[in-house]
Amino acid sequence: MEDKKKLALLIVNHLKTQLSDGSFTDESLESLEVAVQCIESAYNLDPTESNDVDTKLENIVKDYYKVKEKKSNVKEISQAHKDEAENYKKYGNDFMKIQDNDKAIDAYTISIKLNPFNPIYYCNRAAAFNAIGKYNNAIEDCQKAIELDPTYCKAYCRLGLAFSYLKDYQKASSCYKKACELDPSNQGYQRNYQLSLNNLQTNSGTSQQSPIDPSILGNPNLMETAARMMTENPEVSSVINNILGDVTSSGSEGLDRLMQVGQTIVTRLQTANPNLLDGLRMQFQNAQNEGQPSPQNGFHDDEPQP
Repeated sequence: MEDKKKLALLIVNHLKTQLSDGSFTDESLESLEVAVQCIESAYNLDPTESNDVDTKLENIVKDYYKVKEKKSNVKEISQAHKDEAENYKKYGNDFMKIQDNDKAIDAYTISIKLNPFNPIYYCNRAAAFNAIGKYNNAIEDCQKAIELDPTYCKAYCRLGLAFSYLKDYQKASSCYKKACELDPSNQGYQRNYQLSLNNLQTNSGTSQQSPIDPSILGNPNLMETAARMMTENPEVSSVINNILGDVTSSGSEGLDRLMQVGQTIVTRLQTANPNLLDGLRMQFQNAQNEGQPSPQNGFHDDEPQP
């Protein structure tokens, strides 16, 4: 009954609006007034209740016919075209594996032309656009994929990745948050969300020092990872070498000394290069999962969907 009452309120609100329209004869206006009174009586409505309606019936009707017209314009895709589109998607995936991204884009584009209603094709092409730095194109493809399937979590993640590359961390974090809501168990989405929040805080000037995770100290790959980072990142090596003398002269020993080193490294790197610190933090996390590749620029992206 509640839904029917809401509909009755919408109708009464619409009819009262028509009473002041000025395009009806006196006889028609009298009929409208009678109609309002009948509906209010039948649904036990207060005469002022319809004044609080914030949605217009005519807008609902317009939206309904827009959707209906859009659906009627959708052409039925033949099974032959669907099969051919899937084949080109596989070609695109194969090109992505060998990092021939331009050919991958061409293959996905053919898939889209054959079947423009499959969100996977747009999302896969977005991955290829991200790979060659065409982030705005990736954004458009992800948004189209989401339009076709609002629950497509991978499209939200890939959209967040494109915004991250453009350093729009506000939009990136919103996309990653949505992806996490749709797929709460996906660790890659969780890491990307946290990293985007870190970048957002850093760029807004509200970042705070992140304490070193004690569990990292028990990681058997710690020394190997640290050595590699010092080799690959001269800035890291410089910061660490400059602070070792400070910590040595402090008199700390054992684990306390190691923790002090770690805390000092975090503090110095946070000041010198916050984005680099986020990337290093992600590398340490990945070192705990041996065999997993380091994410590009700290962010994780899935393989194109088969």
